[in-house]
Amino acid sequence: MSQAGENMSYGKCKEKMEYCLSTLGLVLRLATKSVKENYGEEGLEKLRRTFRQAGIELGNSETNRLKIKENNAIAYHKIVSEALKAFDINHEVVRLSETDYILRIYNCPHAKNFIIPEACDIFLELDRGIVESLNPKFEFKHTKHVLRGDPYCEYVVTPKGV
Repeated sequence: MSQAGENMSYGKCKEKMEYCLSTLGLVLRLATKSVKENYGEEGLEKLRRTFRQAGIELGNSETNRLKIKENNAIAYHKIVSEALKAFDINHEVVRLSETDYILRIYNCPHAKNFIIPEACDIFLELDRGIVESLNPKFEFKHTKHVLRGDPYCEYVVTPKGV
């Protein structure tokens, strides 16, 4: 395939990915608003639990698919790296060890689509569940958030209580 053909394929693929992310953002944003309006904080908590459980299942699936042996912060990095590559996300790994992981995301593809921070918070319960599936003694924190005015999003994985 020629260089032009390869670029066109990449462009089409990127367009389709943008469309999918936009649709996902719209659906989650509307669902979050609806649950909040109709069921308040109790409804949002149920939605968060559902996404956290889905994250546990996703974490188990990805651990098997990627043949990950570790059950620590490095294992989470291996899983999240797949998404970083797939979505071509500009990021920086600030710290990576068995017990600590700090990831900064500079062009989060979800922020522009979710628009409201609560939708992003619910979506990131997937990450919380992934970390829990790897090791229940670790926790996931979203310490900086573009939709709350920070210049980037920051994910932190540490042992609980640290």
